[in-house]
Amino acid sequence: MAKDSEDKKEAKEVEEKKKGKGLLIGIVAGIVVVLLGGGVFAFKFYSSGTDGHSTSTASHGSSHSSSGSSGGHSSGHSSSGGTMDSFYSLDPFIVNLQDNVGTRYLKLTVQLELDSPSLQAEIESHLPKIRDAVIILLSSKSYADIGTVEGKYRLRDEIVQRVNKFLSGGRVKTAYFTDFVIQ
Repeated sequence: MAKDSEDKKEAKEVEEKKKGKGLLIGIVAGIVVVLLGGGVFAFKFYSSGTDGHSTSTASHGSSHSSSGSSGGHSSGHSSSGGTMDSFYSLDPFIVNLQDNVGTRYLKLTVQLELDSPSLQAEIESHLPKIRDAVIILLSSKSYADIGTVEGKYRLRDEIVQRVNKFLSGGRVKTAYFTDFVIQ
């Protein structure tokens, strides 16, 4: 009878150890998931927003200057039809949004689709004016203005319209957002 009591006591201790190990494994797994999620978020938020093309290594900490860089990069890609699609990548914009609920920031990278490759030189000659016009437009927006899909389409059209005001040798067909982060 003493032996049965001793066996029950040992079985109870073994069962308690198993419960403790299961709890410990659950806690460690939860911590790993949280750390991985935070790492992925930080990587996506602080990444440069490039689409695989080489870009300038100049810092873009200020939304009102291009920190000594040209402010954009041009590239041409041949489409399947044999015509040359021409794109011009503007350096990222970082602006404060007009919100009453607190400070919100917008980080936006735009690629412009041009109707001809020769337009790239004209864009570069007007780049300070173009960046200024886009910064003024972006900083006049609130989260409610651009937080929806429709708002993003409107913003894209307004950017195209503002850039085309400075161009005489061609037109920007459309703008593509390659990086769009609101915080």
